Amino acid sequence: MKHYFTFKKTNDTLTIIKEDKIPNTESLNNTSVINIKELTFTEDYLKDNIKLIADFFNLIIIKNNITIIKIKNSYNLNLLMELINQLENIKKIVFLTNTTIDYDLFMQILDNKTIKEIECYTIPKYLLDRLDTNKHLIVHTREREYYDTKFMKENFLSSYSDLYYKKSIIITHEFNEKEYIDFKNLININNKLKRIRFIKFDNNTFSYVMTELVNNNYKNILIIIDEHGNNLDLVYKTVPFIKKSYSKYFKENNITFKVNYSLEYKRENFLKELNVKMMSTIVLGIIIIGIVSFGFNSYKQYLDSKNVNDQMNEISGILDDNSGENTNDEDDTELIGDEEKSPVSNYVSTYYTNFSQVFSDLKAINPETVGWLKINNTKINYPIVQHSDNEYYLNHDFKKYKNIMGWIFMDYRNDDTVLDQNTILYGHNTGNNIMFGGISGMFKKSWYSNAANQIITFNIPGYNMKWKIFSMYKVPATTDYLQNNFFSDEEYQKFIDLIKGRTEIDFGTEVTTKDKILTLSTCYNSKTRHVIHAVLVEVTPTETTTTTEATTTTAPVIPNVETTTEDTTTEATTTEDTTDTETNNETNTTE
Repeated sequence: MKHYFTFKKTNDTLTIIKEDKIPNTESLNNTSVINIKELTFTEDYLKDNIKLIADFFNLIIIKNNITIIKIKNSYNLNLLMELINQLENIKKIVFLTNTTIDYDLFMQILDNKTIKEIECYTIPKYLLDRLDTNKHLIVHTREREYYDTKFMKENFLSSYSDLYYKKSIIITHEFNEKEYIDFKNLININNKLKRIRFIKFDNNTFSYVMTELVNNNYKNILIIIDEHGNNLDLVYKTVPFIKKSYSKYFKENNITFKVNYSLEYKRENFLKELNVKMMSTIVLGIIIIGIVSFGFNSYKQYLDSKNVNDQMNEISGILDDNSGENTNDEDDTELIGDEEKSPVSNYVSTYYTNFSQVFSDLKAINPETVGWLKINNTKINYPIVQHSDNEYYLNHDFKKYKNIMGWIFMDYRNDDTVLDQNTILYGHNTGNNIMFGGISGMFKKSWYSNAANQIITFNIPGYNMKWKIFSMYKVPATTDYLQNNFFSDEEYQKFIDLIKGRTEIDFGTEVTTKDKILTLSTCYNSKTRHVIHAVLVEVTPTETTTTTEATTTTAPVIPNVETTTEDTTTEATTTEDTTDTETNNETNTTE
């Protein structure tokens, strides 16, 4: 059988697809076109002209700033890697199929000079170790292991790469027999661990953890033990005994211990040690420091808020430049009684906006841009970013400057190109309605009773999407709603039942295991979270592939929702208007 390789360009990505059917002969083996969206070569032509094809694609890559290669099939990967190794500027390879990187493919990856990141189904540990050591190359695996212990779930350990790259873990309870094995597996696989925090201190679990660290020759580890909720007498007896038992090892390998005292404990014990004279002096100093600190913090908050507003004004200009119409959505105004309420948002309507170009312009400012979120009758109208962890954008803004306001960001575990079952967005609950500061107002009846407000716009490159709110609630700090994928339909259904059962408002919206969910999470206060869940109800591709007979659109992102396509003619384009953080103590709570 004759095979063909089709190359499709989308934004900063070049996707390679193996096909067995005869493709469009007009683009077959055609290297005379520089600006391509799709080009096909026969397997034989690719083998015989690989240098010519590589030179051709290097022009495309440089011109379009392509940095990602996605390979859809597992056929003849060695030939494709031979081609990729001759391409410039490629930073990431994504193997979309359930491909295991074998030794031959690994050797070709070692020869590559530019790759910094690989995503695959799985890879043997000895090969992952060599890539990490020799190439400093990050590998993300998609193979999921069914870890049903509390320890593994609390630390979001669900794949081999999660275990391998984990830097910080928490221990909240006494280990059971299975969790002893889970921790041992983590220690045997991991080589990045730097911090272990005991939220709940248990003598047996602590001794086991210390023994495993010593047996596996771990270095530069900080052990943190919370004072609150623990027996300090037991801590003060156990830790010195363990330190004495392994004193030489701990000293040579920099294993350090720290007790994390609560504010209440510090205050109580601090006051006991002071006399009245010292107290008066310190109180006066505290007042002065407090006044200065308050003034400094207020000024810092003002500057950070101004920086956010300045960046959004610049981003608004990008929206202006890519909008066919400069009108606000009709739903940005709602009637309360007989009076008209002014629009909450000052930003340009997203209705006529060419988001394909918007994302291209935004990625030029911040390559970590992954989407755009807009919520009707709020100030929530921001580009969304995603980092390699859930900490960075807690105190960095869109331009990656230090900023206490942070930015709205996607959970690092979510896939920004093929949406997971639960896509999670975090943002600070600020007092001036910046970022997710407007979520509190969404819990007012005057807002959520307007059906138009219940539709959230969340777009990603290539697709505009509408999501309908089905659950809103306040909940004590927990991580049970922050799982992004599920091992079975039964587990997903339990999750849906959990979050629907918590809602404070009955929206009467059906959600099934075939649906995709969008979760917004922010802090209500230090112990409570505001959470909103919405279900995907509409997908509109923003790019189309045209043939000589008809215009067709593929939507690989969400196969479970009916996809709509805009009707395009040579004279005009018309479109019907469609109405428009956080983790536990150790995994970055957004406030």
